[in-house]
Amino acid sequence: MNFDNILNKAKDVFETAYKKADDAISVQKQKFDVAGLENKLAKDYETLGKLCFGEMLNGAFYDNDIFCSIAEEIKLKTAQIEELKKDILKSKYKKLCPKCNAAIDKNSNFCNVCGEKFFEE
Repeated sequence: MNFDNILNKAKDVFETAYKKADDAISVQKQKFDVAGLENKLAKDYETLGKLCFGEMLNGAFYDNDIFCSIAEEIKLKTAQIEELKKDILKSKYKKLCPKCNAAIDKNSNFCNVCGEKFFEE
């Protein structure tokens, strides 16, 4: 085998490796693009869901059993979350401002965020 044949073989191997690496990078970029679009799509679905829920609170979709069922589940879970947050704050000697929802010292008479005055519970 002469030097030119060795050089040509090396060149072919390099070109094949380069092509495979380029293809792999291209596929990874496409996967990254897919993940980014799926993330944006999930946010769009979330936004749409929140808009529909807001409309339901204003009386829309009242005749759709599936929407109403999901809306009731959302209300129930939201109330449970709020109760758990209050319990967490109580264990930390904190309370929630009814106006701005800020966590403040349990003995405070005013909210240090919005200035709301508190009355004993």
